Amino acid sequence: MKVLIVVCCCLSLAAYADAAAKFKLPYAITVEKEAEDLKNVLRSLNLEISNPNGRVRVARDTRQKRQSTSAQQEYLDAHNVARSIVVPTAANMKKMKWSNELAEVAQNYANKCIWGHNSARTTDTSALTSQFSYVGENLYVTSKSTVDPSSAVEAWDSEKNDYTYSSQTCYGVCGHYTQVAWADSEYVGCASQTCPSITGLSSFNGGTIVVCNYGNGGNYNGEKPYVSGASCSSCPGGYSCSDNLCVDGSDSTSSGSGTSSGSGSGDSSSTNTETTNTGYGDVPDEDCYTGDGSTYQGFVSTTVSGKTCLNWSGVYSFLPSNNYCRNYFANFGFTEPVCYMVPGTYYVESCGVPKCGQQLKT
Repeated sequence: MKVLIVVCCCLSLAAYADAAAKFKLPYAITVEKEAEDLKNVLRSLNLEISNPNGRVRVARDTRQKRQSTSAQQEYLDAHNVARSIVVPTAANMKKMKWSNELAEVAQNYANKCIWGHNSARTTDTSALTSQFSYVGENLYVTSKSTVDPSSAVEAWDSEKNDYTYSSQTCYGVCGHYTQVAWADSEYVGCASQTCPSITGLSSFNGGTIVVCNYGNGGNYNGEKPYVSGASCSSCPGGYSCSDNLCVDGSDSTSSGSGTSSGSGSGDSSSTNTETTNTGYGDVPDEDCYTGDGSTYQGFVSTTVSGKTCLNWSGVYSFLPSNNYCRNYFANFGFTEPVCYMVPGTYYVESCGVPKCGQQLKT
């Protein structure tokens, strides 16, 4: 049931005595106390976004870092771990190797601090090597000033929870996972950049961007990311099996301008389904929320009754300067995106954003 809800101090209750339903934040005895409580909750969040078309999640503050590996090796290891544990198991999953050229293009783009895909990545890579006919890309950003390489790959890999292999059905966002798990994407190159501000991501006051490029890129229309079957049962000729992955004869984990073994995914007969957007949440199927809505980052800005949402910073100065529906109140029992909609009050209303999956099933 969509009803009016109120997040307010005691003084504002009288003005809306006839509201259909009211809700007062626990312990919010005064506006100042309410603001301080909410500010503390928001400050405790380290937000991570897995891609311009992806979702936001809460970062894990404590991670056990590998002691003796470089960031390059961590990116590579995290990808290969994710590829080795796909469900169902993969018959033709190649072990990924590092490409210095892909990494160079990734670093050059990360340095620009732009939250949006690099539409020139294939061309940029072609200037360095003729090895790849198409280059795929995954992006990630965290509000932290440093990044654990594995956290980016884990964020993309977590999309497998919304993906059904047998029917190629996705309830939410899955393209970053399928790129990670694309069997013929044998080379990867990643880079990161800490930015004082990020173009296209005004909700972050700076942060660290991660860019990973893939050769050949995946995500082709109508194709599954890999062939299911017993691990390594369909490896290309000359490949051996190690940790459920097909390893070529050289067993090299780093590449200059070498030639990739096996067939690439960038043939002209397929249509790649990646969308190069400059923002997140602007693909219709992605304008939905998961869980309690606290990770929703779409662009809905009206309530179910048609009211225009107020700018968040106009209510609390420490909140973002936009009027998009959000759930900043999950800790207080809210379960979907809402927004303030009456100036001078603390009443919020549901925005009617659909839950991911539900809009695809109707």
